[in-house]
Amino acid sequence: MNVAVVSIGDELLGGRILDTNAAFLSSEVSSLGGRTAMRMTVGDCREAIVSALQQCVHRTDVVLVTGGLGPTPDDLTRYAAADLSDRGRLVDDVAAMEDVRAWCAAAGLPTTEAREAVAKRPPSASFMSNDRGTAPGIALTVDGSRIYMLPGPQTEMQSMWRRHVRPDLCVMTRLRTPPTEVIAAGLTEVEAADRLGDLLDRERRPRLGIRVGRGLVRVSVEDPAGDLDQDAMEAAACDVRARLAPWSFDSGLRSLPEVLGRCLVQRGWVLATAESCTGGGVGAAVTSQSGSSGWYAGGWVTYTNEMKRDQLGVPASLLSRSGPGAVSAEVVRAMAEGALGRSGADLAVAVSGIAGPDGGSEAKPVGTVWIGLACEGAVDARLIRPPGDRGLVRRATVDAALQWARWRAADIDAPLQWEVPS
Repeated sequence: MNVAVVSIGDELLGGRILDTNAAFLSSEVSSLGGRTAMRMTVGDCREAIVSALQQCVHRTDVVLVTGGLGPTPDDLTRYAAADLSDRGRLVDDVAAMEDVRAWCAAAGLPTTEAREAVAKRPPSASFMSNDRGTAPGIALTVDGSRIYMLPGPQTEMQSMWRRHVRPDLCVMTRLRTPPTEVIAAGLTEVEAADRLGDLLDRERRPRLGIRVGRGLVRVSVEDPAGDLDQDAMEAAACDVRARLAPWSFDSGLRSLPEVLGRCLVQRGWVLATAESCTGGGVGAAVTSQSGSSGWYAGGWVTYTNEMKRDQLGVPASLLSRSGPGAVSAEVVRAMAEGALGRSGADLAVAVSGIAGPDGGSEAKPVGTVWIGLACEGAVDARLIRPPGDRGLVRRATVDAALQWARWRAADIDAPLQWEVPS
């Protein structure tokens, strides 16, 4: 099933709002085993909408349209649908008109001609009810291609998708094997591509696709022809997972905190944290997981030297001018040991660094971060230097701390992303 997604609105073309609807629909189509073959953005112009729909109809099986169904003069989608299918003719839908009038009465608003316009549809089309707003959706078939026109507001669009469109497409894709996804953390896109090698050949089946965002590499495994069975798809996913190990996640796991929690539960361990430059970011990531109270004791945010000394027992000599300073291997080791001893946990991770934009030096430039880890009588430290601004450095530090804790619980030894070799 090849699908086109068409987004309508001058505000989208002008970049005033992000097109989250198109991303949502493309993801949903993929989850059903379909393929988004085209994505188009069209302004509030009747002729341009008709032209875009004609292109999509001739090249795809299904066209998903969002936007332009409201009561204002720039809402032209229904009129373009009529031009495409019924020579511009529109009729009043009795049921939809009753819904509009009832909504206006309940809201204490007059039933104007503009509001009644949302109850008009091409004669060959049918309406899809809107349980989150007034404008119904429109469904029609043109030259063998099925077109679904959905409202622009996200809550209305997603509700209509779930109640009307997805069930229809499930029937159309019932013989397809849905795609799967392998997720890894701590690799760049280039590093992941190098490890996958020949598996990325576009002539292979199933076909792989790579995308990167917020520290994760996502590798989609899909079969455009749709005739590979589930065993073949899973075998390919296992191959991808093996090549990306130990950075890859087990099937079904989708984030570093989730993977870390699974590893700790399997080991029967409890984690504690001690943070400086991340300001509680590691603890926040950990507690984003439901059930983390079973494997996370808690943590400290010790931003000043005094807090490091008083709360975690870091020796004052390490923090003095003659010592290595707060951003050092010695201090994060002491922070991790202090957190481990004071919490009674089995594993403790600590971070201290220079996130910027100020505070760097020639010896310790912005982005210098030390991570300490204490467990089973041993304590160690690693140095990372992630690039980017303050926010990126902090996020990379959180990810590295979670990654190292995860690997320690799983008895894995591998380099962290942005790690500086000792």
